Amino acid sequence: MEQQVNSRWHWARRLGSWSAVGALLLAGLGAAPAGADATNPATAQVDPSGEPQLAALSEHTTYTLSPQLAALLGTDRLSPEGLAKLRAAARPELAGEKTPPIGTTLLWPALDIVKGIPPGIYLKPYTLRGIGDKIEVWVASGCDATSCGTAFPAGDCRDRDVPGSTTITDDQVKYLIGIFDGTIYPKETAAFSTPPDHNGSATIPGLVPLGLDFSGNGEHTVTLVDNVRDENFYDFPKNQTYIAGFFAPVFNQLTDRNVMTIDAFDWLHRTGAHPLDAPNDDPCKSRPGRPFTYEAVFGHEWQHLLESYQDPAEFTWVNEGLSMFAEALDKFTDVRPRVNEANGQSQMLCFQGFGPVKGKSNHNPRPCGGPQNSLTIWGDEESVNPDSILADYGNAWSFMLYLYDHYGLQFMSDLHRDGTHQGLASVQFLLDKHANGTKVADLLHNFQLGNLLGGFLDHRGNNVATVSGIARDKVVSKDIDATLNLADDSCYALPGAAPNGADYVRLRDSAGKYLAGAQLRSLSFTGDKTTIVTKAAGSDQPLTLGGDQGGGAAAAVEGWYISLVGMDPTGHRALVLSHPGFSWDLSAKELKRFARYSEVVAVVAHDDTADSTDDTSGGEAYAHYALKVNGDDQPGG
Repeated sequence: MEQQVNSRWHWARRLGSWSAVGALLLAGLGAAPAGADATNPATAQVDPSGEPQLAALSEHTTYTLSPQLAALLGTDRLSPEGLAKLRAAARPELAGEKTPPIGTTLLWPALDIVKGIPPGIYLKPYTLRGIGDKIEVWVASGCDATSCGTAFPAGDCRDRDVPGSTTITDDQVKYLIGIFDGTIYPKETAAFSTPPDHNGSATIPGLVPLGLDFSGNGEHTVTLVDNVRDENFYDFPKNQTYIAGFFAPVFNQLTDRNVMTIDAFDWLHRTGAHPLDAPNDDPCKSRPGRPFTYEAVFGHEWQHLLESYQDPAEFTWVNEGLSMFAEALDKFTDVRPRVNEANGQSQMLCFQGFGPVKGKSNHNPRPCGGPQNSLTIWGDEESVNPDSILADYGNAWSFMLYLYDHYGLQFMSDLHRDGTHQGLASVQFLLDKHANGTKVADLLHNFQLGNLLGGFLDHRGNNVATVSGIARDKVVSKDIDATLNLADDSCYALPGAAPNGADYVRLRDSAGKYLAGAQLRSLSFTGDKTTIVTKAAGSDQPLTLGGDQGGGAAAAVEGWYISLVGMDPTGHRALVLSHPGFSWDLSAKELKRFARYSEVVAVVAHDDTADSTDDTSGGEAYAHYALKVNGDDQPGG
């Protein structure tokens, strides 16, 4: 999942999807290996268990070209502007419409995000392994100096310790074709949209003489199965998350086909309702069963492909959230299982702060972000921990399910199709249509409280607790059994509070011992009116989060919203007291309302709903606050 070369790439590192054109002719980013026949492209040589991510590349990305394509096209890098010029000169050079027979081997684009800066796209052989009504599946084949087919580089412990970890069988290809034709295509076209046909006839000038042929049935989605060359591919187990799939509009533009890429790692343990389950403490050997993982990746990436036609300018967090929602819509995922239960979703567990907790759904635990992150800044914590991108997915996923549970499928369909507005502006536009009078800031506050209280109040349809101070239906969502690991510092530890995010601070004394409601005598909150100004690279600043990365002027904070939440598990009740503003002081008398609650949590939300910039950080940045209880400073802030 994701390297943030461009914040609008959409990854499926299950913990993806991409867009742009640029390519290496053969393997890697260097010259063709010895023995390669460049005149005949068809024959040219070219978690501890691995957490999958998903990826989408932006149309604004610049790509590195191979020496061969650089010579052909007259540039070693391909920018969006350069691509537009090439596309303008595109002309029908192929008959199109005719998909070749199964067993055909041709060159298709592949991705290497490590060896190319900007990321490199190269061409490699793929063999057509299956054809459905709406899909054709091509699997990487052939060798280069790096690897062969879908294998890892020589010596990688995953191939060594579990032979065949990236082998794709004909039965698996047939099964995934059936899933796409029978579930993904009908469900997502009904809920979202249908892509236009592309048959490979409008190719970029110069590629056909090279021997490239992308022609095929325009109704088909070309699915390229490859071992994506990301950090996980080159350096494992240091990098445990991998790109499980991606959509790159550039691939569409280069080939004049609808294309998505799916990773080949471990289909045996990651497809079907009851895959083989073989967890192991050794990351090289661990193969836990992950039901419907690749089915979900197919559905996830296809939403990205559809969205690229509906709203190519949509922000990453919305696009990724919609793709996560598509997985649930297709019935491939259920976010409700918790860490100590089977089949929990890694993105959700990370967002809820359970990444470091070992359990049935998290056999190889490690820190991977938490609930403190921003909903609207994609990858805001990656400079601290690259695995925190999983929490971004969990946050966006939770929000989309919250929207679906409260406003229905038509709201989600409209969000997918809204090509005029992006981000929170699109959400507000649709709230005006579906729930007139609802403000997006209020919606965010209810969602943030729901992350803490949803599962406490209603555990999978069982009404287990009552709540006062807020309407129950504002915080309960039937498709999310929300709970937070308040003992993990990912609930608050990063400096400041994230824009359109919240810190969750369980109140404590000066020694760090949790306080019960009866022990509260005073509470004071003060939120900064400007955001944190980050220092220039090379300074002693320990963290870069949002804002002007070069150390520019601070931005004004739109607002703060602090909620004091009491929870009494024994008495099955909760109390919420909220206050909008830059300061709040509560006396002992006011705090007596929490006397019967054994747990008290401050939810500190930083609003940035009016910011019209995109999610590459723009004017959005973290902001400091101070929270004192009984005169003692609380963590966070």
